[in-house]
Amino acid sequence: MELDVLKEVHLDPKNVRLEVADAKVEADIIEDLFVNEDALGLVEGICKVGYLTHETPVVLKRRGKSVVVEGNRRLAALKAIQNPMLVPDYQARIAALAALLPDRSALSKIRVMVAPNQTEADQLIAAIHTGNLRKAWSPSRQAAFFQAQIDAGRKLNELLTRYPTIDVRKFVFRAHIINLFKSVKYDDAELQDFLTTKKWARGLSTLARIYESKDFLELTGLAMQADGRVTKTVSDPVFKNIATAIVQGMHDENINTRSLNSVKSPRYTQLMGELRRIVADGTESTRPSGSEAPGATGSAGGGAAAAGGSSPTGTGTSSGSGASTGAASGTAGGATTTKQPPAGKKKKPKNLDLGQVKAPDSYPEALKLLLGELSEIDVQKFPNATFLMIRAVLEKSIKAFAEAKSIDIKATGNNQNGRVQLGHALNWLLDYVKPNGPKYLIQVVEGVRTGKLVTYTNSSDSLNAVNHNHHFKVDADQAFAMWSSIDSIMRYAMKP
Repeated sequence: MELDVLKEVHLDPKNVRLEVADAKVEADIIEDLFVNEDALGLVEGICKVGYLTHETPVVLKRRGKSVVVEGNRRLAALKAIQNPMLVPDYQARIAALAALLPDRSALSKIRVMVAPNQTEADQLIAAIHTGNLRKAWSPSRQAAFFQAQIDAGRKLNELLTRYPTIDVRKFVFRAHIINLFKSVKYDDAELQDFLTTKKWARGLSTLARIYESKDFLELTGLAMQADGRVTKTVSDPVFKNIATAIVQGMHDENINTRSLNSVKSPRYTQLMGELRRIVADGTESTRPSGSEAPGATGSAGGGAAAAGGSSPTGTGTSSGSGASTGAASGTAGGATTTKQPPAGKKKKPKNLDLGQVKAPDSYPEALKLLLGELSEIDVQKFPNATFLMIRAVLEKSIKAFAEAKSIDIKATGNNQNGRVQLGHALNWLLDYVKPNGPKYLIQVVEGVRTGKLVTYTNSSDSLNAVNHNHHFKVDADQAFAMWSSIDSIMRYAMKP
């Protein structure tokens, strides 16, 4: 069919892309697609490159109206091109782009395909957005699609049959885990509100790095059995504390994809240690391994999907349920209040980036623990404590590096009365790097050792001053600058 974009075809209020649930007013849907799905970028592409016809929008007939179920961004862009006033916040930019078109009216009608029913449309939509045919939806959108299927009463086996080319288990698993975290009754109202924000939605890839890990699945015992039962080996109060620790870290921004970029990263190691302590503290209230979790539902249609005993993420276990885990319990840690920066002012970073600093398994546990704590500390609140910790991890990392090389720094003459301090460690490292390389590190070590190549607060003398001089202090910017100056040294020290 060929339809008029303004008069004869309508946007889908149930579109899974939308941040606004079941929006009723088309103006709200258009605004949402421009704000959250970059429909303006599509306007620019159409106006500068042309309207590409290799993908035809799909419509359904609903109550006598043609509603687009695939191609909502394209339709929103075309509607805005015809009438920029539909999106007031983008009106001038849309009008400027539309002026590039030789004939705007040529885009006033759109060719669409009509799906016979919602089920047939869903099969096409899923193949497009969760397969490899095009750029996939975001993790939350992918999960939302299959969560909607489950909420509509679909069984997992039915979904597996309907979408044979898609890793359905993965998406169903993700949807249930998200629901599991959202169902917890957090003691801190700020955390409860956080789970309704876009910041939480954007952080779901961070959450995935945790719940897809073997450590987390073994620790919680979350699994979907062949008959659809959801089981876990931790009690609801213990899981509440686990969820609180994770959500608090995501809220405070010290748990993110950069700090958890590896299962050997300091923050990941520190987090898993914290979760193990939570589980250990709740041992007496934990049910025997393999018992069914209270509140867990017994079928995919009721909020938990059967996974045939296999893991959707290849780890051997699988998802949680959407059942409430809000049993009363203490939180995993005190809540903090995050001050919002003034409008228009860029928010300053709170944590050091230790994403590329991963201690080898052979390094002492004390150093690994210190790196984990350093990755979590709020630099803006505690710049001097951060500076002290930077000094400690630098000295200990160099010593661990030498030890891994079977070298006794003290025996090289770098000591004072038999004691090796930071200055001695840096002197030894400089002597070691000069003949062994890499050459670029010579100036870096020299700069930190002497302070001649950089500002004073980036020198080892300032690191010693913050430790010994009761009149010396630093601010957050200086702490970040110091970490930046030793970043190359730290990465080198982690690879003996």
